[in-house]
Amino acid sequence: MFGVNVSPFLLSATIKYHIEKYREQYPAAMEMLDTCLYVDDVISSAENISQALKLSKDADTIMKNASMTLRKWNSNNQTLMKTWKGEGLEIHPCHSEDSSQIPLSKVLGIPWNVVHDYFTIDVKGLMELDTSKPITKRVVLQSSGKIYDPVGFLSPYTIRLKCLLQELWLRNLAWDDELLPDIYAIWSQWWSELPPFIRIKDSTNDPRFQWRFK
Repeated sequence: MFGVNVSPFLLSATIKYHIEKYREQYPAAMEMLDTCLYVDDVISSAENISQALKLSKDADTIMKNASMTLRKWNSNNQTLMKTWKGEGLEIHPCHSEDSSQIPLSKVLGIPWNVVHDYFTIDVKGLMELDTSKPITKRVVLQSSGKIYDPVGFLSPYTIRLKCLLQELWLRNLAWDDELLPDIYAIWSQWWSELPPFIRIKDSTNDPRFQWRFK
């Protein structure tokens, strides 16, 4: 059914129908698969390694019963990775303590450094914006589209730009009208605060894991 516009719905409906049968037998794993699945990627976390291992093994059992093999198991915890490997699971390529050798892993398109456990949001495209040209409502809208943040890590920052866009609409500015001085000052301050890369790190050190199925 690949290529059909209803394929994502059919996949989701099939998985939900299948995992519902395990609500009583594997309640935690069933809940995780029901709430932490995005198309064919599962991203979740646990309070400790034991809990993470049980969740992953139960999820593997559930999906194997539907002939869906979980693969590319990945975690910020090396002990968990070694345990998965010992269980015969197909893990992500081995990690290295050398940052330059760390294999690229992405969660919903956001790079994840699994060794040092942080996400990187690339906003270099925004920094390369040509500010020597007049800043218009069109440019402000384009600026908001240059930050890829599906999880909402930067919401406290990006919401300011959305509020600014709302103000531009209230003032009835055309798409190519140059911003008024007071509005330009707000936009300029917003734009100047962002570094080329932003690293998002969780201080809890909880085991996080990711895998996909085929």
